[in-house]
Amino acid sequence: MALWIGQYGYPAIFFLLIAGIVGFPIPDQLLLIISGYLVLTNSLSLTPTLLVAVLGSICGITLSYLLGRGSGSYLAKRRFAAHRLQNARNCFERFGGWTLVFGYFVPGIRNLMGFTSGMMGFFAPYAYSGAIISSLTCVGMGYFLGSQASWVLGSIGRLGLFAIIVAVIFFIRRTIRKGNPEAVNTTAAATATNAILE
Repeated sequence: MALWIGQYGYPAIFFLLIAGIVGFPIPDQLLLIISGYLVLTNSLSLTPTLLVAVLGSICGITLSYLLGRGSGSYLAKRRFAAHRLQNARNCFERFGGWTLVFGYFVPGIRNLMGFTSGMMGFFAPYAYSGAIISSLTCVGMGYFLGSQASWVLGSIGRLGLFAIIVAVIFFIRRTIRKGNPEAVNTTAAATATNAILE
């Protein structure tokens, strides 16, 4: 993506964003973060980058909405989609338009927001607010975190190692619990007793 942006500039950001939001396998949030980093390195200018980021997100969510609107009646009759559509409807009914704002920050969900709201016939100014807020946030992250790139990469490595250790401990405990719950309870009681005595 960085090579495409470097070669084609702002149009690459615009069209890649639209494609990513519509559903192509393009990590649009990462695209915006890379764009912010390229602003930091003076490969791009700040104002045009923010402008194409916002416009690309707005056009992408609008196109996604129209696709969902056009196929909603067809998919609602299909068994595989009916349950998912109902879950989305419940989410929209519970959180209202804010679903469209904060859904942009959740990878995977971001790509379904416009499509789902189109299927339900629900679209609000919240969708465009979410597009603007998330675009500015992601470009800003790339810009401000770019200067700390070495620290961020080091932190990612340390966090990855920590996550692996936590996952291993979790799965070991889960396996022990499934295999012999009484042994786990006995061990927990013994640990608690030792802690009290100490």
